[in-house]
Amino acid sequence: MRPIEIKQHIVTLLSSARLPNDPRHTLGLTCHQICDRIEELLEPKQDSGVAEGLAKQVREQLNILEKEFEISSKQAGRKIYRMAPPSLIVEREAPLRAKYVGDRAYFTEVIELLEANADMETLLVETTKSICESRNILEARGISVQTEKMLFGFLPNPVLPTSFDLSKAEQICVEDITQPLEVYIPQRNKNFFDKRWFKLDEARLSEMSQLRRVKAKPIYFSKGRHAYIWVTEDRMFKLNKQQAILAMYRLDLDQNAARLLNLDGEIQIDIESEIPAAYKVFLSRYTEEKLIQNPLARDSNNDRYSKCLQVRFRYKKLFADLLGKLGINEPMS
Repeated sequence: MRPIEIKQHIVTLLSSARLPNDPRHTLGLTCHQICDRIEELLEPKQDSGVAEGLAKQVREQLNILEKEFEISSKQAGRKIYRMAPPSLIVEREAPLRAKYVGDRAYFTEVIELLEANADMETLLVETTKSICESRNILEARGISVQTEKMLFGFLPNPVLPTSFDLSKAEQICVEDITQPLEVYIPQRNKNFFDKRWFKLDEARLSEMSQLRRVKAKPIYFSKGRHAYIWVTEDRMFKLNKQQAILAMYRLDLDQNAARLLNLDGEIQIDIESEIPAAYKVFLSRYTEEKLIQNPLARDSNNDRYSKCLQVRFRYKKLFADLLGKLGINEPMS
């Protein structure tokens, strides 16, 4: 089965999976459930190798659909996928040209309401109505009209944990910590990946932030990962990784020590673990993977090359704006 066919099947399945008593809401499906439904469409005598490779192909197309804002996912034990809310993403404002994405149940309605011309294959919509007029018409029906930059407004800002966050967080005693603590110290004039975590006993008191981390206990998938801690005058609180990442960028901004990243060069793929989860869809949308030769590697096919990311030219300005929301490449004030 061709990738485009798998992609179409996924969209059809997710658009059709709806609450019986409230068809306005879509249901979520796991990758396994999607594979099972698509397998039912294959001919019974289909080569078994096709079915075996289906899961990999489905995962690839799910990743692509998420990059295109067509679907959204949520990790709740197993990862659940569902159609994104219906939306027009503006490509040109006057006359309005936009790409329809998300729940297909509303597509025909959009065309009728905007008196638009539409390409049924690409889902591009063109209308003589202005962007403001189109937004007023569609948003009353729960259909958004926005530019890609407007989507950044839904992303979390760099922020320190609030009193409310800490009131819900698990408290930690000193006796619970069995590994050496590290402290986060913002560093100006460093590139994105340079060291910002220091051993607690090596850091100067005046430089220390309230953010700490410690190697997590090697249980199951925790091996090699860190537990993050926020320290107040008399207590320590456990943060989840996303809270810690947002706090890191807030500390950078408050100390006038924003991270620096060369958008024209090759970006280490490790950036994926250093930005908030909500930003990763944009990261994968605006960049592409490439292989670079590693002159220090051993002489084997697997070691000679390593992966990196490169910003797609058409998204360079948008990517800079996205990173600017985290303060990355912020000039010194």
